[in-house]
Amino acid sequence: MRLVINNVVLFVGIFCLYLSFSPPINAANGNNPLVAQACEKVKAKDLCISSLMAEHASKSADLATLALISIKVASNNGTNTSFYIKKTLDTKKLEPAVEQNFQDCEDNYISATQQLDGAVSSLVSKNYKDTKMFLESAIDDAITCDNGLRKMPGNQLELPHRNIMFRQLCINALDV
Repeated sequence: MRLVINNVVLFVGIFCLYLSFSPPINAANGNNPLVAQACEKVKAKDLCISSLMAEHASKSADLATLALISIKVASNNGTNTSFYIKKTLDTKKLEPAVEQNFQDCEDNYISATQQLDGAVSSLVSKNYKDTKMFLESAIDDAITCDNGLRKMPGNQLELPHRNIMFRQLCINALDV
């Protein structure tokens, strides 16, 4: 039994090493070249490309659809973060200041996901001015949460990292 476990661990280790040296996914491998073009001018280019390429619909998407996908990715991340906040508030005993920051961030994430829903609706109706406004509002909600978290004692919980990722995904959606 122990030999089987050791072989599995060795295989997984070799496989991970192989993946770390394998070439990145690109348009030559059958992926949509518009993804690289859409992500060309964003600040977090690698995150933009990887988050769009992770979505199956991006493989044959036009630029407008890639914009919708980028908003969807940000919205899904925001929803997951909102669930994380709620679960943390429900299951962990937090210091009062930390708990208040989590509650404030929970409100920010509810607002941010609503803003992203508005961005999708505006983008579908080709109202780009409102799309930009909704995305900027979602980014502002993430910044507000971040400002509270910076004051938070401990900062050892996962929320600051999740918030940074959410904010960056929203910025990428705005840039796309």
